[in-house]
Amino acid sequence: MKPEIVYVETGANHDGLAQIGKCYFSKTGLTIYFNGNVYQKDGRGSAGNYYDIETGKGYWISGVKKNGTDRHKFGKGIIEIDESVIDEYLKIIGETELQKNKFKLVQLNNVPAKEKATEILNEKHETEFDSSIRFKNPSDLTKIELENLIKHYNDFDLPKMYKKNRREFIEGLKNLEIELEKRNVQKNYV
Repeated sequence: MKPEIVYVETGANHDGLAQIGKCYFSKTGLTIYFNGNVYQKDGRGSAGNYYDIETGKGYWISGVKKNGTDRHKFGKGIIEIDESVIDEYLKIIGETELQKNKFKLVQLNNVPAKEKATEILNEKHETEFDSSIRFKNPSDLTKIELENLIKHYNDFDLPKMYKKNRREFIEGLKNLEIELEKRNVQKNYV
């Protein structure tokens, strides 16, 4: 893995934390290791072109610009730059020193977090919800599937749903809870 200097910015309003430092790409180029974190290419249409696999938060990650205008034209704030990349960054932008009012020197973690990525991705894979069970009749679900689906439905933010969808959602959740209660009662009689 060859390191590359990148610009990383958090948030959608262009005023978030901005950093310049070394990153490492996976073989596919879809995963980036930067400052102890792991980011994957984002096709979800969220704020950014990558997201942190641990938090799900969106980030803008790109190569540094040769003219030194890495932060968005409407963004403001100091850019943190890793001390280990200053000389290489200055060569890229064709300058001899950093602008004092634009940068803050920091020490970033330049070790690719491959183990962290593997651990998080395996954990997410193990706990990933099987969405196909939403379309089964409640009586056809196993008890574990019923419990998982009820838990999944309880995690939804109901006030953000449209009223029609909310009514259907609540009715479906009630049917699942009735089926689970019916099974619990039958189990107690046996």
